[in-house]
Amino acid sequence: MGNISRNLKRPIPHQMSSCIRYLAEHRCSFLRFASNGGLGVADPPVLEDSTDPFRELWNFSNQEIRHGRYVFQVRSVLRSDPGTSLLYAILCSIQEGINTREGLYDHLDGVFALRLRRPTMTSIDIDEAIQHGLNDRLIDESEGRFGLTQRGRETIRYGRLEIMHQGYWMSRVLTERSVLVMSTLALLLLASVKIWIGTSIQSNAILTEGIENLTDLVIVGIIAISMRYNRDRLGALTIIAVMIMTGALLAVGAIEGLLSNEPVQWSVQAYYVEFLSIVINRILISLKVLVGRSSGNLALIGDAKEDTSHIKVAFGVIIGLTFSIFGYYFVDRLVALAISGIILWEGMSTFNELHAAGDEIDVDTIRLGANDMYEDLMTYWVLGRLITGPKAPDVVERDFFRGVGVGHRYFDFQAVIGYHDIEQRGIMKNVRQAERSGLIAEREGRYSITNRGLAWYYRTRARDLTELARDFSAHQRERYVRAAIMISIFIIIFLLMYFADPIKVIVDDLVASFGFG
Repeated sequence: MGNISRNLKRPIPHQMSSCIRYLAEHRCSFLRFASNGGLGVADPPVLEDSTDPFRELWNFSNQEIRHGRYVFQVRSVLRSDPGTSLLYAILCSIQEGINTREGLYDHLDGVFALRLRRPTMTSIDIDEAIQHGLNDRLIDESEGRFGLTQRGRETIRYGRLEIMHQGYWMSRVLTERSVLVMSTLALLLLASVKIWIGTSIQSNAILTEGIENLTDLVIVGIIAISMRYNRDRLGALTIIAVMIMTGALLAVGAIEGLLSNEPVQWSVQAYYVEFLSIVINRILISLKVLVGRSSGNLALIGDAKEDTSHIKVAFGVIIGLTFSIFGYYFVDRLVALAISGIILWEGMSTFNELHAAGDEIDVDTIRLGANDMYEDLMTYWVLGRLITGPKAPDVVERDFFRGVGVGHRYFDFQAVIGYHDIEQRGIMKNVRQAERSGLIAEREGRYSITNRGLAWYYRTRARDLTELARDFSAHQRERYVRAAIMISIFIIIFLLMYFADPIKVIVDDLVASFGFG
């Protein structure tokens, strides 16, 4: 990075962070752990305070935040994005005057940040990150005390700039309205392509799927209305009801297909559109869960649950198309019937869960893989706190709020993105869920981790450490190789699409030569 700071214009003083504005819009306050041992909610820190150690480093103009210059250099130094780097938190801690190993152990103990892949910190974790900083000349050490080099201070500055740059664009892209617009465009695209291909190859499955995508536009309208009148619970129930109706209609179509046993004409383009449908729906699920959790919008979570049925249907169509090549047309209907049963079961189960939750319904009520990821992270944090010994419930709660406060101080919105009103919710709901799952047990008013909890904790930690090792082993050449692989995949896909008809002829000839069709 060198002296890249000299290339920037003097920052505008008294500039409020756009990330703080983003958090304010989502009612997620900046948390701190009061010095007297209590919990408090404070306004966002004022960077122009003369006592703030980040006053000069973290003041940026709107233009700097919008463009986010030098972010790639920061990622290269930290071996990862600043929002996922423990070293970045250590550099910030040293800047605040916490300059001994023991002080860093205590300060970062239990820090909570969503994107920090190690929600539980040990002294070994911190020692490893410190050694990384010493190796890369970000930190210097003298008589057992640490200080920052110029390179280290620049890393803090531009690491923060990267976090604020991401927040600037996420606050404009990851909104409820933008997700609805993206859903509408995706549904129109998929519906038009599926109806066109389904009509051209006489595939009732693909044609029905395309029409079903068109009816999903009604769901987008339901979400918009629920947002307008603050009735997201009613919107979620309506969406799940539509999901049940989709499963029922799919079952009726599958039964009619079994009785008629009409042939299905397969095509390469049909495979493309189904794989495209899977990818688009997977992206939309992640976006809807993230925005739905951040805003507390239950209707978006319900819509994400409904999108999972689209993925199941797409896989079923792919299986049916494959067997239709060999003349086994009934497989398409059997798979459709099985998928309809799964959709009906999941829809009715979710509807019962929402109804049983009553007034306690929230974004965590709907069971969904992308949604469970956020809850698993909090469970991981709980187990990490108990790994060092039993703790009373109030101690766990206090440590959690303190950890969120430290995480928010350094990582801003990235510490709590995906969690709605986390300062009101706390951690005890996850503690009770972990107890019901047998991961922890209460003895004499204190929680301790069980053997089952230890197994879950070590599996998760092993996965996170594997990802960390991958970051350190990545070299420039490997990035070029990955880029070359991606380019090759796109070229292959393009060629397959361009030569779709000849490929179909070749496959049909091969199938006929083996006596099928």
